[in-house]
Amino acid sequence: MKSLFHVGTSRSHWKQSSYSQLVIFKSKHRQVPCLLLTIQLFTSCFVSNRNYNYRHSTFLPKDPKMNKLITTTLLTLTMASAMPTQATCRDTSRRLIIGAPYQILTADFDGKAFSITGNHTDVGTAPSWLLYDSPDLVYAVNENANDLSLFTLDAGLSKLSLESAVNGSSGVVFLEFNSDKTRVVGAAYGNGTVDVWDVSAPDHSPKLLKTIDIPGVPSPAQGAHHPHQALLDPTGRFFVIPNLGGDTVLVLDSKDDRYEITGNATLPTGTGPRHGGFIQSAGGNQTYYALACELSNELLLFGLTYTEDSIAFRPLQNQSTYGADPPANATSAAAGELQVASNGRDVYVSNRISGNATDSIAHFVFDAAKESLDFAESVSTGGLRPRMFSLSEDETIAFVANQGGDVGLAAFERCGDSGALVPTPVATLPSEALVAPALAATEYMGPQYVREI
Repeated sequence: MKSLFHVGTSRSHWKQSSYSQLVIFKSKHRQVPCLLLTIQLFTSCFVSNRNYNYRHSTFLPKDPKMNKLITTTLLTLTMASAMPTQATCRDTSRRLIIGAPYQILTADFDGKAFSITGNHTDVGTAPSWLLYDSPDLVYAVNENANDLSLFTLDAGLSKLSLESAVNGSSGVVFLEFNSDKTRVVGAAYGNGTVDVWDVSAPDHSPKLLKTIDIPGVPSPAQGAHHPHQALLDPTGRFFVIPNLGGDTVLVLDSKDDRYEITGNATLPTGTGPRHGGFIQSAGGNQTYYALACELSNELLLFGLTYTEDSIAFRPLQNQSTYGADPPANATSAAAGELQVASNGRDVYVSNRISGNATDSIAHFVFDAAKESLDFAESVSTGGLRPRMFSLSEDETIAFVANQGGDVGLAAFERCGDSGALVPTPVATLPSEALVAPALAATEYMGPQYVREI
């Protein structure tokens, strides 16, 4: 193992520099126990200073200053090893919110296991997308109807209380705040419209400001417009809306509270754009947009150019969401969620209804020099139909919601250096623990949404 500390190789180096540098260290391996770091530090000291004192079976130098330095450092680090690190604390305090047919669940995740802590059941509803606002607000869609609900969470982030429910468009499947969280934009797949809600009231209750019709003619195969997402761009001004039913990507301009569609990128017929995400170059000079397409199972990449009141899309790349290994059933296969890590490099896409024994999440790596996404690998989700997944707040875990199969909820470790998801999940929860009792005999009634709060 490569030492996590830089130490000198001669005693003279110790005298010149180690007193100020030895106790200042940083490990990129955040969860390495302090005791291990102590051993590594001690070993480094042992090797780099060969004037030892073997009395009482210790390996301390005779140099009094060095002796005091090492003793103090070892004592400090050993005490620290008995205390939980920040990463460990986070592992014991993660709270999740989960949306599934008829119910909204809350759960704890301690790094090794899930435990359900709360359940709000409302028969007939489909809270397939939830929007959390710290510290205690949750907005919930009802994909089966036209109501938008506002809940509050108790101090333990476990019990949900319904505060209000108001009507808007039917079949909303996605919610997004504007930059100052005074507005919520909802993509209504079922109604083919986009709702804009005012949530600036002291109690944050939603008030419908406007409903926007999708322009143009829908795809002949779909017969209707189906906006599936409304994602705020990095400037905080525009919402980009994949229209699955129209094979278009729309731009919604929120400047001066106008909320008007000002741009429209047309895709090939039968593409079925579903969810996208933004990638920014290291210097922030160029923004890209990655798009998962449900019907064609393609991952598209665009370069974005900002105009006075819209965004222009420059096609750069299209490829299969499965890489070079096609699904067992290409006819039924349907890409689902897309997530971009904050490093602007790692892009993840869920592949559903593949015909394989289980469905998967594919990992792509963005190459800024080539302006391309390169397929890296994919991992099984352990279940079927992973409609949605999300990265933890610190992006060390991917939480996956499977609507069917044996595994309803899974947590995968994410490698910080490579971005790869470790194939064996660190925790799973069986589907039957997440399906409402009234739906136990119905297939694919598992969770549709999961996110850390």
